[in-house]
Amino acid sequence: MIAVAAIAGLAAALALGPAPARSLERLRATPPSRIRRRRRWPAVLGIVAALALVGGGLGIRALGWAVAFAVAGGTVAWLTISHRAAARERRAAAECAEAATLLASLLRSGQIPAEALSTAAEDCPALATAAAIARLGGDVAEELASASSRPGCAGLGRIGAAWRVCGRSGAPIAPVLSLVADALRRERQVGAMVEAELAAARMSGRIMAALPFAAVGLGFAAGVNPVDFLLGQPLGGFLVLVGTVLTAVGVLWIDRLARPTRGPS
Repeated sequence: MIAVAAIAGLAAALALGPAPARSLERLRATPPSRIRRRRRWPAVLGIVAALALVGGGLGIRALGWAVAFAVAGGTVAWLTISHRAAARERRAAAECAEAATLLASLLRSGQIPAEALSTAAEDCPALATAAAIARLGGDVAEELASASSRPGCAGLGRIGAAWRVCGRSGAPIAPVLSLVADALRRERQVGAMVEAELAAARMSGRIMAALPFAAVGLGFAAGVNPVDFLLGQPLGGFLVLVGTVLTAVGVLWIDRLARPTRGPS
């Protein structure tokens, strides 16, 4: 049993492979999103191979339980990763709004654009690369437009657009950046309101995930032993697998519906 589990883990590890360094990803011509999509198939094949090894070593009933645990663990991992990514995106959006506000205030105080960008980068790391390019005399607007492709950093694209238009036309950039900062701030306020409204939908998904445990508790309260049936009977194991899959699909579906739709920035 230990050998089968070890082989299964090794197969999954070989399929997943090591994560590439971020510095190498920046040097590739292929976007990171495409690279991640290409790696999904080896990961899926590795999981299937691991489950096949477990099923061959422990039997069909154990395979059903292994799939149920894998589905439950995968759902929890997916939700955790998704929520952490959403939190990082919100923090990045807040930093972009703060960067626009700070840049506008520094420019209104009389600083030249390159100096204001360097000063703002001390408090807003998202502007650090653009500030370095400004010191070297490079294209700041192009760098900001490129950085806007990162999750939550669409505001940098607006800052870059204002930088480019004002640089070409000779118009003062401070009033334009003030308008950009106000727009980003309003979008953050609307986003916070949407998140608060969708909190109830997410809570309903968590409640749905707890309903099977409540059903088991009701069975004990009625004087029967549902755990003995689920663990000891083939039909019980099948019901556990089907229930786990349906619960996972429902939770993921509710979580997907509860995500705010982000239009183009």
